[in-house]
Amino acid sequence: MNSVSSKVFWPVVAVLGVWLAVLTAQTMKSPSVADKARAAGGPVVAFVHGDSLQAGMEFVQTLQANLQMQMEAREARLQEDAAPLQDEAQELLAYANTEAATQDELEIAQRRIMEIEEELRALQLAAEQDVFVAEQNMKSILAEALRRNLEAHAEQEGIDFILNWGLSGEGVLYGSEPWDITADVLERINSDQ
Repeated sequence: MNSVSSKVFWPVVAVLGVWLAVLTAQTMKSPSVADKARAAGGPVVAFVHGDSLQAGMEFVQTLQANLQMQMEAREARLQEDAAPLQDEAQELLAYANTEAATQDELEIAQRRIMEIEEELRALQLAAEQDVFVAEQNMKSILAEALRRNLEAHAEQEGIDFILNWGLSGEGVLYGSEPWDITADVLERINSDQ
């Protein structure tokens, strides 16, 4: 039997030990959910709690504070615009309740009060429309910022779909192009007609 020199034996044992340690570490390391889904050939799906996401985003808080300031400014402008009309209506009512007012004057006052009420309703409607537009703009800005951030995160992490889960409703917030079947579905729908 040949004997192995200790100069060769111990370096070989050391190399084998390192090699076994690396193999053990690789087999013990659990793959990520994305790695498992990719290995199975399916899409990688993740979800976010949309309510928590919105509540935790500083950008949302900034947008909401901005919207609140716009609403308060619009309310102040409405009050400022309405004040002269309300004063005029009060004066007309006060005069109409005196004994000096004739029937013709009462009818004129009544018509003018109705006109003032219509003007006040128009001012209120315009203010509500302004607030609605501001809210829609805020939602559009938020949706675009969220889309960009989710897309960047999904691409970085290898995620194909990000779903929303929470009180704000469930739905797909992000989906990668390879899984978009819109054109195929449209083709099928249109070919069946």
